[in-house]
Amino acid sequence: MNLIRIIFLIMGTLMLVSMFYNVILYQRPGIYPPKKVLRARAASLGSIGGILFIVGLLFSLFSK
Repeated sequence: MNLIRIIFLIMGTLMLVSMFYNVILYQRPGIYPPKKVLRARAASLGSIGGILFIVGLLFSLFSK
């Protein structure tokens, strides 16, 4: 159970960091990759990362 909690927390954190990276790319000027792709990628990474992070926190709260 301890390993599952750590995996969920690490994966959630990595996805949230990736979301912030895509948001920074979205704000920079340029045409590649398209803004629509960056916005969709940031939204999906942020939502999945947030869910995984919350699940990891719930595992750590209720595992005691």
